[in-house]
Amino acid sequence: MALAPMLGGADGCGAAFSESPAPNMAGDWDVSYDDRLDVEIAIGGATYTEELGAGGGVVELTHEGQPLMFDLRCERPEVVCPSEVWPSEVGFRQDDERYPHRVWLQIPHQECMGALRDPAPSECGAGTQNPECEQVCDGAIETSYREAFGVIDEPGESWRVGLGAGFATNGINCVLLGASVAEGDLTTTGTAEDGDWEATATRGDVVTTYGGGCLWAGDPDMDGELEALVLGATVRFATGFAGDKR
Repeated sequence: MALAPMLGGADGCGAAFSESPAPNMAGDWDVSYDDRLDVEIAIGGATYTEELGAGGGVVELTHEGQPLMFDLRCERPEVVCPSEVWPSEVGFRQDDERYPHRVWLQIPHQECMGALRDPAPSECGAGTQNPECEQVCDGAIETSYREAFGVIDEPGESWRVGLGAGFATNGINCVLLGASVAEGDLTTTGTAEDGDWEATATRGDVVTTYGGGCLWAGDPDMDGELEALVLGATVRFATGFAGDKR
C-alpha cells in the first residue's frame, strides 16, 4: 500500500491526521470517463505527447533518429489504463472514526501468476530498470484487487488516492510507479456543524505512470526474444472522470 506519500494529505497539511469533521464519501459511486486518453512519453530530456481514444492505441515516434512504436492498447494484460485502475463503480470507505479524512477502497493490482526467478546478470544491475536484481516473473502477469489508501483535504473540498507503488515484472521490468494517483474536487451538501455533510459528486483525473521497457518491447534482431527497446523511458496516461454517489 502506498501509505507514506499520502499521509501528508491531499493539501499537504497533514489532513490524514486531522480529527476535524470531513464530508462523508463512504458508499458506492458511479464513474464516467472522458472519451480520450492523454499520453506523455519521456525519453531522456525529450517529451512526446499524443491524444488517443479511451481504449489506448499505438504511438509511433522518432527519437534521436530511431523509430519507436509504443503499443499502449488497454486490452493488453500488462497495460493498466486509468479506467481500469479506477473502475466504473467505486466503493469508498471511511473506517477510522478518529481520523475521518482517511479513505480506503479496492483497486486493481498487477501480480505474477507464474514462478518468480532470479534475473540473468544481463537483465539487472546498474544501468537497468532492475538495479537491485529483484526476482522477476517467469509467467503471466494478471490483475487482481488490493486495498488503496487516500485522504480528503482539510477543508473537505478535494481528495487524493495513491494507486500503486509495488509492481510485477516480466523480466523486461514494466513498473506501475507510485506516482500513479486519482484525485478530484468534491461537491458536497449539508454542513459539518449540522452533522449532515455529504459528498455527492466529484470531478477529477486519474493518472497512471509506467517506467521500464515492457510496454514497448520489440524484437529488433529477429531472434524470437523480446527486448526492451528504450529502457530509460516513462509513459504517463491521464484521463478525466466524473463521479456521482448513489
